[in-house]
Amino acid sequence: MNIHQWQAQIKSFNKQFEKHTDIRNQWDENIKENFPRFKKDLSIWNLEWLFYKQEKAVVIVGASKRLEKDVEKLKQLDDRFCIICANSSLKYLLRHGVIPDYCICIDSDHIDIPQHLDIDRDDVTLLASTVMYGKALDKWKGPLYFLPYYSVDKEMKKKVRRKLGKGVPSGGNSMTEAMYIATIIFGARTVIFVANEYCFESVKNYYADKKAAKQEKMGIIYPIHDILGRKKWTQPAHYIYAQWTEKICADLSPPGFFIDTSFGILGKEKRSVINIMELSEAIEKVKKAFDDAKRLNEAKTEKDRDRILKELTPKNEQSSVYRYNLHEHKERLLQLARS
Repeated sequence: MNIHQWQAQIKSFNKQFEKHTDIRNQWDENIKENFPRFKKDLSIWNLEWLFYKQEKAVVIVGASKRLEKDVEKLKQLDDRFCIICANSSLKYLLRHGVIPDYCICIDSDHIDIPQHLDIDRDDVTLLASTVMYGKALDKWKGPLYFLPYYSVDKEMKKKVRRKLGKGVPSGGNSMTEAMYIATIIFGARTVIFVANEYCFESVKNYYADKKAAKQEKMGIIYPIHDILGRKKWTQPAHYIYAQWTEKICADLSPPGFFIDTSFGILGKEKRSVINIMELSEAIEKVKKAFDDAKRLNEAKTEKDRDRILKELTPKNEQSSVYRYNLHEHKERLLQLARS
């Protein structure tokens, strides 16, 4: 996609969005229906800084075709990792014996979302936007937290704030929202992207799960090359989501550390801070980083700490464990949260 195509698409999108109020009306209706469910102890902000002191690496799992190759590798994760999955990948993961910690759902859709979330178990926590379809929430058996969306009328916005606290960005897709939650709310410093390709080979076959994920009718698509130079296709929205992800990773790095295992269009930016590698390698490297950090934290004297750092640091290179500078990371997160 060149700059002229990009500008034309932005103008076209804005014009079309101004004409259609059905999504906005659906949001208003859903949030009014859901309002009796809202309680302060169900706000996502109760999980603020969840992984700040007791660090975990967050694995953000999308629903793209790459998941077919990587779903079994997710079983290599231990309790130092936390999975946040898209609603469209939830059933696929469960069928393969992978139980995510959280499932994020932000859409107001009343057709696909209920069947995505129709699972008979209570060990997955739902992170639901306040505009979600109420009947889908009725069937959910596990814990849930609400993401306050403020794209509603002024009076309702005030009511939602009193119930659930400050709003979260409403826009993008479930993966960009998961990225915000993982870093800005949970305070995670290490994020691994799985099945977040943002591009596809076929417009009819771009999800891993044909049963749970809806296959939207494509409008405008553009040719693009992925990180490996393979010719693929993308949508303007997918391209934007990838750019947003690149931007927040850049803003948080260092000390944040980001890995993509999808081999799509993440990491293509000239100055991208996103590391590209196979999922098994990523898991192994992050486990080692946790082990190294533990050794440093358990060092009893400065002399012991210096010795461990010398062992861990290759000649003329800074050790990766320096990314665990908690104070620096917290200050950067607070800066972004205020902006």
